[in-house]
Amino acid sequence: MLTPRATSRVVGHHVGRLRQFSVLGVIAYALFMDYLIYGLIVPLTPYSPAGAMSESRMGLLYGVYAFGVLAATPLFGYLGERIGYKKPMIIGVLLSGTAMMLFWLASNFPLLLLARLFQGAAAAATWTTGLALIAEHYVENRVRMMGYALVGSTGGSIVGPVLGGSLHQLGGYSLPFVVTSVLVVVDFLLRVFLLPKERVGSRSRPDLRALLLDKAVLVPALAVALAAFGWGIVEPLLPAHLERTGSSAAEIGLLFTIATIVYGLCAPLVAWASERFAIRWVIIGGIVGMALSLPLLSQLSGTIRAGLGLCMLSAAFAFTLNPTSAELGNAVDRRGLSCYAAVYGVYNIAYSIGMMATDTLATAATAWMSFGQILTGAGVALLVCIPLLLLKDQRAEAAEA
Repeated sequence: MLTPRATSRVVGHHVGRLRQFSVLGVIAYALFMDYLIYGLIVPLTPYSPAGAMSESRMGLLYGVYAFGVLAATPLFGYLGERIGYKKPMIIGVLLSGTAMMLFWLASNFPLLLLARLFQGAAAAATWTTGLALIAEHYVENRVRMMGYALVGSTGGSIVGPVLGGSLHQLGGYSLPFVVTSVLVVVDFLLRVFLLPKERVGSRSRPDLRALLLDKAVLVPALAVALAAFGWGIVEPLLPAHLERTGSSAAEIGLLFTIATIVYGLCAPLVAWASERFAIRWVIIGGIVGMALSLPLLSQLSGTIRAGLGLCMLSAAFAFTLNPTSAELGNAVDRRGLSCYAAVYGVYNIAYSIGMMATDTLATAATAWMSFGQILTGAGVALLVCIPLLLLKDQRAEAAEA
């Protein structure tokens, strides 16, 4: 029979474990909401009180979002190292709620631009300090936990457009915002009450410029950009291609949902591989897998075959992004530092650059290249960049040895 002191230790142990895993849950939900809101706005923008949108105005809205992400990321990286990670996370959800209200009530185009700017800044806060929290709290199984957290964002990217379109059809323009506002309030409460008040690591003041120019950070950042490019090229192009070949909207949505599940299921496998092989070779294997899956996907006809190809790409995406996300935290650890927000600011910028490259290629190339040619060209571009990923870091080599 346990003594009161032993019982207290057992209870404390379980409470500690629950509190530790609550960080993962909060961050996964935060990333889910970030992508859900991003996708929710897409089908609703044409019905905004601000009036009809031309293609140029729609392009400007997307550009302002990217500007908000890139401009706010260094700020939140700096704040994360000075005031901790919880406060920037709370600022992020407040910015997200403000953006939601502006989208809901905006009566003119400048207010929509302001909403997109706030939305980009909210994403910068959530991704920069959210991934820093994962890196800080899950040192021993960082690759696995990064994978689980990133499943949230992928799920939100699928649920958002479906939720926005379905609720609009059911109850008009306001209903999607009413429902999503409730979800944002839940996000706010989770960040306030479940995220730890104090940082785990020491509050060192490193030479951030030297760290951010280090190969140990720049090489994983390049891999992040390549992963974003390789997956992002499929999202705008594959649905239209499948529709032309006879797939329904419901079938296309189901394919992306299944691919998201495959991504999540790959997290333990990616973690297993990263524990047994040098992380850079796991990342390169993922890049090669994406490079081969892209042209293969363009050649697969029929919904089921295309779904298999998309699942292959999703698995390769997991082998690229999950260990890369963890390796940025490892680079900080190898230097005896705790400035995770700074390097995940680099992550955020790199991912944004990869997505912007995707948008540029998808927009420019569709006018004179076929779907298969675009995906083949993207695969070749991934392979060409692999030698840059082989640049070695002495500390990483010592850790692997």
